[in-house]
Amino acid sequence: MTHADRSPHAVFSDPWLSLREPADHRARDAQLTHAADRWLAQRHRDAGPFAHTGQVVDLGSGSGSNLRYLAPRLAGAQHWRLIDHDADLLAQARLRCECVASADGQPIHLETRQSTLAEAWNRGWPEADLVTASALFDLLTAADIEHLAKACQRAGCAALFALSVDGHIRFDDAGGRPVTSDDDQFAFHALADHQQCDKGSGPALGTRAPAVLRENFHRHGFRIREAITPWRLGPESLPLAEALMAGWRNALHEQVPTQVARIDRWHEQRLGELMRGQLSLTVGHRDLLAIPEPPR
Repeated sequence: MTHADRSPHAVFSDPWLSLREPADHRARDAQLTHAADRWLAQRHRDAGPFAHTGQVVDLGSGSGSNLRYLAPRLAGAQHWRLIDHDADLLAQARLRCECVASADGQPIHLETRQSTLAEAWNRGWPEADLVTASALFDLLTAADIEHLAKACQRAGCAALFALSVDGHIRFDDAGGRPVTSDDDQFAFHALADHQQCDKGSGPALGTRAPAVLRENFHRHGFRIREAITPWRLGPESLPLAEALMAGWRNALHEQVPTQVARIDRWHEQRLGELMRGQLSLTVGHRDLLAIPEPPR
């Protein structure tokens, strides 16, 4: 899931998720991952002398990219529950994650559950040590985040949320200097508006997602750490940039249908400059780690 390319065929398809996975993994913040690993190690010590398997819940898991990134960077045996509404993506996750091991070679036990997110947090995850998700929250509502924070608070678990879009989009020239135009500003503002359209349960958060996550988890008794984790799309990422901009063009057509000619000229110009290596593209995200405050 990502950004403004919201057609149901583009957003949740396995080819799209596979295309974005290398950029996702490059962008993620290593320090927050290390901190999550330390949290799990402490939970293991607190469990006493009995063997403890880290319990990880992955929301909106898709085909398992989040597991493939995180599990090899976390020490100890792990049990992952992957939750998604799409049975085909969960089947792909089972196939593509079966050989993943932990940082110290411990086994990864994998469970998949076809479920909506609302069903997941209404049911809760009382056994979880860590709840995680990637590139999810721009699609959700403020009420969804409230339910999520409450479910994590009840479980006493930590939360690690990666790659929430923050609205910072920029083209740079070959020297790394920002390049902007009136058409860029028009397009980026319209994209931000499109991201906050109703996805079926109320206005989506879009680029407000990082702030709403931070506010809700802080209010529910968590210590918050954040990191800026942008995609930087240069010559090695042209297929992803091309697919992303095609999604943007479609979203802009929906958002401002009276400006189709302007949108298409902008898209053709900027895509051409990217393909010729004259520009690179930065797309902003943020990662967030929420750790429960110890009881007083």
